[in-house]
Amino acid sequence: MVAYWYRFRQLLGFYRRAVTKYQIHSPFVFGLVNEVLHDDRWYYAFRDIEQLRRQMLQSGIELEVRDFGAGAAGVENVEAGVLRKVSLKSLAGNVASSPVQGRMLFRIANFLGPKTMLELGTSAGIGALYLASAVRSAKVITLEASPECARVARTHFDLLGLKNVEIMTGTFKETLPGALAQLQHLDFVFIDGNHRPEPTLKYFETCLPCATEKAVFVFDDVYWSAGMEKAWRQIQNHPRVTLTIDFFDLSLAFINPDFREKQHFRVVSSALKPWKVF
Repeated sequence: MVAYWYRFRQLLGFYRRAVTKYQIHSPFVFGLVNEVLHDDRWYYAFRDIEQLRRQMLQSGIELEVRDFGAGAAGVENVEAGVLRKVSLKSLAGNVASSPVQGRMLFRIANFLGPKTMLELGTSAGIGALYLASAVRSAKVITLEASPECARVARTHFDLLGLKNVEIMTGTFKETLPGALAQLQHLDFVFIDGNHRPEPTLKYFETCLPCATEKAVFVFDDVYWSAGMEKAWRQIQNHPRVTLTIDFFDLSLAFINPDFREKQHFRVVSSALKPWKVF
């Protein structure tokens, strides 16, 4: 409940400070914002992915998963994680990327056309499904610490016939070096697997040497806590980050030398009603 009200207060503050697409003069940023927030085109992938979500929401199956993220904070040995029982229903409704966020991921990837994509935090595979469906020619690797969640995600990839996505199972400390060695160059990185500031910054720094000149890092849950907001400000101030676009649900940091001066945008749809987000 505390996190709920914290995010709600942050959303209201974000809404007061944000701009709409009509106040943006950069052609690139305007084009991306228009694609993500104002494009009403519907894709078959949306239907197929959300059908899988509906099946999960109706399932009574429970999984035993080991949490290495924010849910393990405060335990004596964080690296060992916390063993929890989680229902498929809970994964689909509370943990996986929401339908709105999934469509945003799809549209961002579709607009940018990356050749390689890396996701940290697979869960049930919903986010990876949207990314892999957006650019079927791209190589997508997604990392998941829980073998049970990875098994569910693989089933979903197979059901939708996605051949361009690979899941690596193990902690990020174990799997991230191998994923970077395999991809070599990163065009798109989605960090959605820990929600604590120190690990988030560490993953960013670890991936940065492999980032291509126009790579984008996408962060979920920047407004999870004051610590995550501080980490986001550090990322914005990083010397290689030249452009950030914050949609609240997702926050984007671009490594793009075409932007000679740092630019930071908070953007909302002109139709957004913040009290309806929660």
